[in-house]
Amino acid sequence: MNACCPICEASTYQYLFKVLPQCEHGSIVRCSRCAHCYSLLAANVDAAALYSDEVYQVVENRQSIFDRILNWEYGHVLEQLARLRPAKGRLLDFGGGKGKFGWLAREAGWDPRCVETSTARAAYAREVYGLDVDTNFYERGPLFGGHFDVVTLFHVLEHLPHPQALLGELVAANLKPDGLLVIEVPNISSWQARLAGNRWMHLDVPRHIQHFSPQRLARLLGDMGFRPVRTTYASVHLGVLGMLDSLMKRFGYGGNIIYELKNRRTPALMAKVALALPFAALLEGLASMAGKGGVIRMYLVRTQIQEPGSRESTHAF
Repeated sequence: MNACCPICEASTYQYLFKVLPQCEHGSIVRCSRCAHCYSLLAANVDAAALYSDEVYQVVENRQSIFDRILNWEYGHVLEQLARLRPAKGRLLDFGGGKGKFGWLAREAGWDPRCVETSTARAAYAREVYGLDVDTNFYERGPLFGGHFDVVTLFHVLEHLPHPQALLGELVAANLKPDGLLVIEVPNISSWQARLAGNRWMHLDVPRHIQHFSPQRLARLLGDMGFRPVRTTYASVHLGVLGMLDSLMKRFGYGGNIIYELKNRRTPALMAKVALALPFAALLEGLASMAGKGGVIRMYLVRTQIQEPGSRESTHAF
């Protein structure tokens, strides 16, 4: 997989991480031509098994602390959408997971549709949240009739073998000419990534194939005819938690923090979390203000569309 750069197709690269503890046959490289970072896999991967492990199991966690954090974070996204698109309309959440964002969008007045290829997650979104969900692997053409005012992709691009081609087809066939595109991905140039090195939780090879910096993401989307009207780097769910994981790994922690906090909250783990969490929150807050937070969230419009009163970039919610 990825014998050449998935963006520019150059075959020369430099190693960022030649050895990855989480993937025996994986490395992360930077393209010599376009500076895109991607995963290089030296052995075949069972793609069907990638999302069937305990980390990706569907768990009923409504009213949990994680659920409340997601409500808070997605609430900020919906507030921003309301500023940029006051007249609410149709919204497509591509890679909608269990349907949390789609449901909150509907509660906020949007008309949402979702795409989710995990049948278990799609079933949850339908049965619990009553959402319309397409489970097919997308190739081309309009979804649910197209003509969406907003298309969102939260932590999708990093999983795609050819993100530019798929995203280009998706927005061309589904996003209105004056529509809003929202992209969120991990930030490989973040402070927490530098702190954890090849043990950074958001590398997640082989599930994550692409690794974006803000500059490279903006360039990719710019080449597709989009410009950012707002960029944020703040997140609790994946930002502060990622920094917490990075700090703990610097002191010998070797587990999966998300899974263990959901399923194995031992006294020893909770003591470590309580000790490190204030420092993680402070560091990640400073990182977000400096544009070095653990995630990148971009709100984009097509370059020929001018949005009066929009701001080019800010570093916090």
